[in-house]
Amino acid sequence: MTYRFAGFLVAQRIECPGSLPEGAAWREISKPFTGTGVRLPDFLGKSPSAGEVSAAAERLGLSRSDAWLYLTYDCWGGQIDFVYGLGSKNRIPFGPVEEDAQERVIDAYCALMQQLEVSRLDALNFEPFKRGFWAER
Repeated sequence: MTYRFAGFLVAQRIECPGSLPEGAAWREISKPFTGTGVRLPDFLGKSPSAGEVSAAAERLGLSRSDAWLYLTYDCWGGQIDFVYGLGSKNRIPFGPVEEDAQERVIDAYCALMQQLEVSRLDALNFEPFKRGFWAER
């Protein structure tokens, strides 16, 4: 079974802007950190440029956060198949990181999540990636 995510994870609560892109989902995250998540279906399976990601973060008001991560994440049968991510921590940009080699993809994903102070254990059992978290409410 496939699980796909594309969007932002932010290590603080941000108020939802007045409008979101079509199909986007805005959620509060309570574990493993207190923050905000935004799922952007238009970016599923894609590796948007740093400029596209920064522009989206700015439009959504996420760029004012001390730490944010854009992530494209594809999983098949519980195995991470692909990860692409970039972001900003303490106003210092990092990434992009892109990986699909089976022997390196988990380490790449965990390194990206570490930018939000998410441990490897929590990254591999990430609450917002459990089925139903992004479902319509």
